[in-house]
Amino acid sequence: MLRTRTRIVLIQHVLELTERSNTGRHAAAALETLEARVFGQKDLPLKVDDLDGAWLLWPGEPQPDPALPRPSTLVVLDGSWSQARKVMQRVPALRALRRWSLPAPPGRRSLRASPPGGMSSLEAIAEALGVLEGDGVGATLRAVHEALLIKQLADRGYVGPHR
Repeated sequence: MLRTRTRIVLIQHVLELTERSNTGRHAAAALETLEARVFGQKDLPLKVDDLDGAWLLWPGEPQPDPALPRPSTLVVLDGSWSQARKVMQRVPALRALRRWSLPAPPGRRSLRASPPGGMSSLEAIAEALGVLEGDGVGATLRAVHEALLIKQLADRGYVGPHR
């Protein structure tokens, strides 16, 4: 497990928990400093009272002023794009966070369509930690994503030995 200086708060939509393609689960397994929380559990409110000063990774936003101090906590929403938008609509504390967009890495591969600049949770965390903590951390997480992608493609019969 990787230990980072940056705290990651991963907010998973409850319906994403059982998805085979869920990359947030793999990010949680790879990062010691990731805390997973679930949105949408019946009678369990989402804990957001400890996110002062956190930045939200969200595609399509202008880049923050480079003179700003880098965040010590990143919030990442984990779910489909419609689920992520729903979490944003229903949790005002998340809408109040400073947003940070990162360019998608060149040549990225994904199983899901995404908006411009959109990435899977694992990819977004890899790119952000690459900026904040050095490319070694980012490269390790990108390798985890690539291995997951190859496995999922093989499971779906898109790659592997020809029959």
